[in-house]
Amino acid sequence: MKRFLFILWTILPLTVSIHATDTIRLNMQAYMDDYPQDADGKWVGTFDYGILSLDFEQFQFSHLTNAMQAQGSDEHGMQYWDGFTVCTNGDDSDYGYAGSSTDWVTHQWGCMAGGGLDAEGNVVKGLPYLVGYWGYNYEEEGVRSLRVDFPDGETHRPLGIWVCNHPWPYYGIQHDDAFAHSFADNGAEFRLIIHGLDDEEKDAGMPIVHKLAWFHDNELDISADWQWIDLSSLGQVNAIYFTMESSDASGVLGMNTAAYFCLGGMEMLEHVDEIARPSGLEAEPIDEHNVKVKWKRVDDAAYYRVYVDSMLVDSTDATSYTFAGLETYTEYRFFAQAVSAYGESSDWGYVRARTKDLTPPTPPTNLRKVEVGMYKIVLTWDAGTDNVAVSKYVVYVNGKRYSRPKYTTVTITGLDPGTTYLIEVETLDTSDNASERASIQVKTYFTPTDVEETTTDNRQTVYTLQGQPLQPEDMQRGQVYIVTNGNETKKQIKQ
Repeated sequence: MKRFLFILWTILPLTVSIHATDTIRLNMQAYMDDYPQDADGKWVGTFDYGILSLDFEQFQFSHLTNAMQAQGSDEHGMQYWDGFTVCTNGDDSDYGYAGSSTDWVTHQWGCMAGGGLDAEGNVVKGLPYLVGYWGYNYEEEGVRSLRVDFPDGETHRPLGIWVCNHPWPYYGIQHDDAFAHSFADNGAEFRLIIHGLDDEEKDAGMPIVHKLAWFHDNELDISADWQWIDLSSLGQVNAIYFTMESSDASGVLGMNTAAYFCLGGMEMLEHVDEIARPSGLEAEPIDEHNVKVKWKRVDDAAYYRVYVDSMLVDSTDATSYTFAGLETYTEYRFFAQAVSAYGESSDWGYVRARTKDLTPPTPPTNLRKVEVGMYKIVLTWDAGTDNVAVSKYVVYVNGKRYSRPKYTTVTITGLDPGTTYLIEVETLDTSDNASERASIQVKTYFTPTDVEETTTDNRQTVYTLQGQPLQPEDMQRGQVYIVTNGNETKKQIKQ
């Protein structure tokens, strides 16, 4: 049970004072003379160098084709594009036959709905839409590959967007392609995430998550139609950007699911003078149960309301607040809302933070030798425990750090014959808290003829791929585990 020490404990909707104003709608059709199409139904400038955006008067969509790439793309006969491009072909065909992705590169300009949207919301083949490709490598460099700016330089309140699945991920999710795996397990999801940006290029408002596909109740839920996503909760922003997530991902290579979606329309309100949202939110975890959040002062604010996970906590006239009574090592969403002397309320400023974990794990137990030679020592031990999770162990030889094994065994080499060594092992948790050290003194053989009885440990120890200990009887058929037998460690599939 959560132990919040809150003055108020009320779940509130987002309440913001909004003045009536005109709606601005994206009209791609009016600008198609600027974006002529080729025989494939895509804008002819899709692969041109140096074009940074697609401009539709009050909407500017990012286009990073080759602008961020090394000039060597021509040398290797390869072309790249990221961000948005304009298409019209409405092709909803499947080019991923027999698990291949080869033909998708040539046919990446389609849309599962079969065409763009007219002014009445009807699907019409030949009308324009945007194909977005998320270049997730750019996000690591702080570049938003899928971004929408407002050329007038004003803040605007997005109302919503029309999105549709792109054929490549649509079919890859159903029957695999050269990279993607089909969704067949409950909880599998392919998500489009919409973020707001303030005038300092920081996230503004809580991101909106839309499921392009998800597998639940043993069925795949995936749409081939245009879908409206309400963006009003983002509040007034200076720009928006998109990221994508898939449960089908592979470490440093990112998503296996093809990172495409289609955008058919967008609406936003004209800029109006409203009380500004608190900006520059920063969260500082103080300890296991307290997080301090601070923000910049809003000129027209008489006071601020503060929330955690959308629940009203308190009000303050200061520009910081310490949230107390939180759970250990738990991530929370913190919000601040400005309120004027006339009762007008702003959009929410937003930041995420995780409370600290200051509790050290327990030390390894039963530290023992498995093998001793002239130049090496093999040790094993029983796992330490932690209130959150054990991440690894640290092995010290005569006080100097030797290695950081993930599992409960270590082979120490390069030792001197006939020498006694003090070997210590400590447990580390996911917050790098260290336990006390377990220790043992072991003497290497002086000559090969020395006789010393060693212990053979044939007991099997099982770990998940994340390094968590597991009882052998809890192993699931078809899953991969780390299995140790004495000093041998290997991956093994449960048959």
